[in-house]
Amino acid sequence: MYDPERFVEEAFKRERRLRYVGIVDDSFHIVISKMREGVQSITSAEEERNFVQLMPPIIMDATEKLQILLGKVDNVTVRYEKVLLVFFRIDKNTVIFSFNPDVSTPFISLLSETMRPLTTYLIR
Repeated sequence: MYDPERFVEEAFKRERRLRYVGIVDDSFHIVISKMREGVQSITSAEEERNFVQLMPPIIMDATEKLQILLGKVDNVTVRYEKVLLVFFRIDKNTVIFSFNPDVSTPFISLLSETMRPLTTYLIR
């Protein structure tokens, strides 16, 4: 039973830290784009639509190019200063989850902290 609205409702119920859920189909059509009630978006509606419609499917497509060699992609995570984004592929859809930046991704967070001091070696 295909029910994107129900998917979003259930996702918000199951994960209290979830700010936003978006779903884009394989033709770059936004199936659903919903912010959790009471949560203020960081971007304008137009900026959000432009990003959600194009970037997650492109990012997932790019990472899936290596599946033949490396195996199936589970997810792609992007951490900005203001938001953590997680992209999943479900059937012919790309699902976008948005979290506050304080949501922990232990290994990656630790790696970032460990490597951040090394950036001085790369600044010209």
